[in-house]
Amino acid sequence: MSAGDLIDVLPIDKLYFNEVIAPPAISSFKEDFEPIFNEYSVNQHKGSGDQQLQKLETKVQRVFDPSRVAMIPDHTVPSCSIMVAKGINLMKEFAAEEGLKMYKEGDGIEHTVVTEEGFVLPGEIVVATDSHTDTVGAVGALGFGIGTTEAEYALALGEIYDFVVPGTHQFKVNGKFKKGCSAKDLVLYILGQMSESGCSRMVAEYSGDAIEKMGMDGRFTICNMSVEMGARTGIVNPNQITIDFLQEVTRKHPELSERIKSCCSQISRLRTDEDSNFARATEVEASKLDPQIALPHSPANVKPVDDVNGAEVNVVFIGSCTNGRHSDLFEASQILKGRKVHPGVNLIVIPASRSVYNWAMKSGVLEIFAEAGANIESSNCGPCFGKHMGVLSSGDVCVSTSNRNYKGRMGSPEAMIYLASPATAAACAIEGKIVDPRRYYN
Repeated sequence: MSAGDLIDVLPIDKLYFNEVIAPPAISSFKEDFEPIFNEYSVNQHKGSGDQQLQKLETKVQRVFDPSRVAMIPDHTVPSCSIMVAKGINLMKEFAAEEGLKMYKEGDGIEHTVVTEEGFVLPGEIVVATDSHTDTVGAVGALGFGIGTTEAEYALALGEIYDFVVPGTHQFKVNGKFKKGCSAKDLVLYILGQMSESGCSRMVAEYSGDAIEKMGMDGRFTICNMSVEMGARTGIVNPNQITIDFLQEVTRKHPELSERIKSCCSQISRLRTDEDSNFARATEVEASKLDPQIALPHSPANVKPVDDVNGAEVNVVFIGSCTNGRHSDLFEASQILKGRKVHPGVNLIVIPASRSVYNWAMKSGVLEIFAEAGANIESSNCGPCFGKHMGVLSSGDVCVSTSNRNYKGRMGSPEAMIYLASPATAAACAIEGKIVDPRRYYN
């Protein structure tokens, strides 16, 4: 296949839903597919006897493969309204009926838990009802966000339709990051160079020695934000770092050992060929990067932090599917250790999963945040999309480690949102203004 080719029917390996899209998708699925499945069952079993026929006529529909579908409530949990609570209950009922994996409220953000628990593995084609499904590209999976109608059909048939093979834009990143710079600074810099549509409908592939050495948390960050420049998805070539990550998954989930062992043996086949032709290519020298920040109201409105020094801040959010993992929280905690949050700042910290939360609790990271004066919440999307746990008011100025800063994204359209790394966010929380985090490194 080549870029631009049309695939009429694309089989998928995994499908997962959050509580924003799952309820309407489930309702439509029941309405549209139950009569079809029941009619098929009746036709297949004619002559089986009246009692058997009556049983089949009332039999509920089935999803394409229960072992490959998951329900993950994560956006507004614990529920923020009666409507959300009803939707989550519908997910639980449907998962029980169909034998699907149902995550509990607080287990974590969907794009974190699916790789953390081995539900998504390298080489798989993954779809989910959220634009940041591209996050799974960090393990070498192809992840695409889909809407309610596509999700309904994928739930029934395990396929998506009329898929155009995207071209690939290679981002080759070499060199070593300066102290105080991270994957978030890299992807913000790339966004600033590319604009919101600079990688439209393409795969953003990240390579080069800086990426080969980058830890998994950093890879999740850059793949997560690929969609912010219009990319269809983002991906990193899996290597030994990926294998080490998968082996840790096996340690926590030994029932997956054979699957993961088989997957690890195939890692080399998933890497891009040396002679591959890319539609476009961009080179970045990591050693030349300074800490970056996205100004309101676009993730691509990026400048070096030093160019924005001094702007006052009254809310800081450290978390989200972009930067709520182990190294993100650790980096921020080391800046806050022994210091206090500025009296005029509300610092909100939300680990991206229950596993990360428990690690942060046992390691003392949460204690550092608590001693500094942060509000620590259970694992969920939180204020990232403006529904609960820190909704912004008019006049608020927030530095967030999440992925979007459009008008009204985190609450009031009159609020101002800046996007930055966990290190920069922590430094801003201490000083109540935008500052370069490198002043906190020895």
